[in-house]
Amino acid sequence: MADAKVASNKLAMSRALGAAFLNHQVEQLEKSVVHTHTAGGNWRGRRSPETWRGGETKRSFSGANPKIMKRRNEDGEETKVKTDGQKTDREERRSEDGKSHKDADVVVIDASVLVHGLYHLKKWCREGREEIVIVPLEALNTLDLLKKGTSVLAQRARAASRILEAQVGTNPRIRVQQDDAFVPWDSIPFDDQPAGTQNTSPEWVRRTICCARWETEHAAEELKDQKVAKPRVVLAVLSPSADVHAEPANAAPISASPVPLPAPQPNRYECRLSGALVARWASKAGIEVLEVSSAPPQNHHPNPSPDAVPKGRRSGEGRRSGEEERTKRGQGHGQPGRGRRNSRGAAPGARPPPPAGTGLVERPPAVMAMMEMVAQPSRVVRVLARGEKLDP
Repeated sequence: MADAKVASNKLAMSRALGAAFLNHQVEQLEKSVVHTHTAGGNWRGRRSPETWRGGETKRSFSGANPKIMKRRNEDGEETKVKTDGQKTDREERRSEDGKSHKDADVVVIDASVLVHGLYHLKKWCREGREEIVIVPLEALNTLDLLKKGTSVLAQRARAASRILEAQVGTNPRIRVQQDDAFVPWDSIPFDDQPAGTQNTSPEWVRRTICCARWETEHAAEELKDQKVAKPRVVLAVLSPSADVHAEPANAAPISASPVPLPAPQPNRYECRLSGALVARWASKAGIEVLEVSSAPPQNHHPNPSPDAVPKGRRSGEGRRSGEEERTKRGQGHGQPGRGRRNSRGAAPGARPPPPAGTGLVERPPAVMAMMEMVAQPSRVVRVLARGEKLDP
């Protein structure tokens, strides 16, 4: 009975000592964290344990005019560090661009601008702009048809779709065409257009023009919150001079694979991005056209210095290209004294260079000849599963 009591006392004592040791370790760790936090500053907003417990108040800068700290860059010039109340040049340029004069009261955007002139949609979506952007349903249909695949055109269509998904519903100025917001094609008065040639336009052009015509006639409903005497409604299309044509496929190097790769096929819906066709029919329908460029405007800095050095820490020689690195490594392999021994007893550095056109594994001449024969589309070569060639 006494032995059991002594054993239970020992167990309780060991548990108490273990708990005390753990508490001591936790206190030491907390002190080290507090010391690091006080000495090194608030690194990326990390808080100390006292802050988690509510023992530390939030630090703030007091005073109406906070001191502007200065630091020296690599050239030794002093630059101002942004504090409260200070704006960088980039933010000032962005605010000036966002609050510049509006292009129109209502902008009906074409699919050509969404794909090739996405910069203008981003500009109209910024805070401080006043344009109301209407996205036709046919433009959304065009994006759905173009965003499939891995081409550059598909990537641009997907980027435009992501921006529209983020803006529609959150930005009240970015709106999608309603189902009944269109004017019948036959009721649109065209200027200097014979009656028999009105039906020669594609269906997607008609739907875009019908949407823009409805917005022109019902602009007061879109601007009911704003008091505009004579609202201006435009149809934004890509400028014909900046019309982006299909990029020719780059000639790929001849591969060692005997199977010919399929040639890249152009997208059959790329004709929907013709801004000139939409602009021509819009002008005939009495709709004002706003032609935009595909490239964003360049930022013109006052008094640009020709000897301006780009920011960032770069060496004087710059970054070496990949070919220079490979050449250096290739020369290093042939130098003696690199710790490599020739297994056949040859002198170091006497290894002949590999023949041109071979990889890591040198193919026999018979295999190379067979691959050249297979690469020719006019000849038929029968090969067994184990690689033996059969006579035709």
